[in-house]
Amino acid sequence: MPATITKLQTGAVRLRADQAEALRQTVLSFPDLPEQAVGEIVAAIDRETASRSGWTFIMLGPAQNAVVVRWIMQHSSQPQRAAVVWAECFLEVRRDTAEIMLTRSALAARTGVPADEVSRIMSELETCGAIIRRREKRGVRYFMNPTVGTHLKGAARDKAQATAPRLAVDNTP
Repeated sequence: MPATITKLQTGAVRLRADQAEALRQTVLSFPDLPEQAVGEIVAAIDRETASRSGWTFIMLGPAQNAVVVRWIMQHSSQPQRAAVVWAECFLEVRRDTAEIMLTRSALAARTGVPADEVSRIMSELETCGAIIRRREKRGVRYFMNPTVGTHLKGAARDKAQATAPRLAVDNTP
């Protein structure tokens, strides 16, 4: 039988993690909160709990990511900048919705890519199917295509991937 390594945590750390999860669930279920506010609060909770554990994980389809990177290198108007923006998107993905919790200006500030170029790159990433864009009254929201990267597990992941747009690129090497 293989051994299992368990990280020991103090009662205070376990309590804080439990409180964070309870807060997260309360925010998600609270009626009439604006979706953007919910997203920002949940993302902040996720960042806090992830920083305590030291790691955040996203299941990344390596073949699909390679397809996106190849597409960027062959078709983007600014391939190096697009690759940097693409990589940055993975750092702030909301766990329950796959929303990329970075605004155009935040992506610009983090990457050094001008905001108008960030918009152009995000349009390119949408064109190839790497991200999903939703236009709303309050602006544009971006989501990671779950066929490329997701936090979801099991049946939830399968359902999200089944209904997601397919990469609009040839995925042969």
